[in-house]
Amino acid sequence: MATQTEAPVESGAENKLYILQQGIVEDAPGGVPAHLSFGILSTVPDPVNPGDLTFTLKAPTGFAFTGWLSWAYHDVNTLQAKGNLKTTQGKLTDQGRKLTFTHNPYLSTNQEALGYAAQVTAVDGATPGRYTDGELRVGAANPVKLKGRVLDPDED
Repeated sequence: MATQTEAPVESGAENKLYILQQGIVEDAPGGVPAHLSFGILSTVPDPVNPGDLTFTLKAPTGFAFTGWLSWAYHDVNTLQAKGNLKTTQGKLTDQGRKLTFTHNPYLSTNQEALGYAAQVTAVDGATPGRYTDGELRVGAANPVKLKGRVLDPDED
């Protein structure tokens, strides 16, 4: 019986990944927590296996992470989930403004993607508006700007 094996870990392979925020997170102070979503796709047809990497997220102004996050594999053509949703707790610092976790964003082909969701909430007293000062770092890959919109309390 044949077994499927992953490609060997390749240091620096995170530079073969395309990382993006999916939509702009919105929440009002005191509202139900929202999900800051981001995705990872491969820019090459071959498997990409960077090994375990540190993901560091800095929330946009007015937001804080709860620590909860999840991810799942998706088909890039249909966006349908291909695998079971995985959940974990990340490490919170800076009053929840920073969230870190370790994960291997292994992609066996450029026909699959990883979709992530990190739970956030607008902090009490946050000034309504659009903020673009959040950041996502995945290993040594170029950082991605994270955006959020704090709503008026009566908008949520």
